[in-house]
Amino acid sequence: MLEAATALFLEQGFGRTTLDQVSRRSGTGKSALYGRFPDKEALFAAVVRRSIHVMFDELTASPTGVGVRERLRHVGRGLAENLLVPRCIALMRITAAEAPNFPDLARMAYRVSFEGSVRCVLAALDPAGGGEASQDMIRMAERFVELAIQPISFQAAFGTDIEPLRQRCADDVDDAILLLEAKGWLRRETPGT
Repeated sequence: MLEAATALFLEQGFGRTTLDQVSRRSGTGKSALYGRFPDKEALFAAVVRRSIHVMFDELTASPTGVGVRERLRHVGRGLAENLLVPRCIALMRITAAEAPNFPDLARMAYRVSFEGSVRCVLAALDPAGGGEASQDMIRMAERFVELAIQPISFQAAFGTDIEPLRQRCADDVDDAILLLEAKGWLRRETPGT
């Protein structure tokens, strides 16, 4: 059902996609579809959640045996690359276009994406998973996402060419690392780490 719905939303947008079309394309009976998703908004929310989780599942683990700066570079570039996949950009655009009609859906999509990105950065900051992250560490991870990831995703959603964004994402990630370091949020390490 979700594969069929995703394909239809990407092909036709939110407004033109119907639950009947999803039922036909997925080969699922209408009662089964309506039993899981009472309306199109609920179905679209499930599609967005699933797409965001797939994006995070496709990230490769941070390298071991390297310093925090290199781990942040790895996760930042990985997040940016996954956001620049055409499917992700299309879903961001559809969600933004439907925000006036479904503000809760837009807020949910933003929150799930932002919190997932923050979790990935926290894992890079503390690869051993030493327990509960401190408020300072959470704030640092949030700031990293705000500085390195969000500008790229917003620009992609508003139609900036993907190739220049891909080329620029490495610099944006490095700039975010330098800003966090300048604020004293990252401990200074030996050059190259």
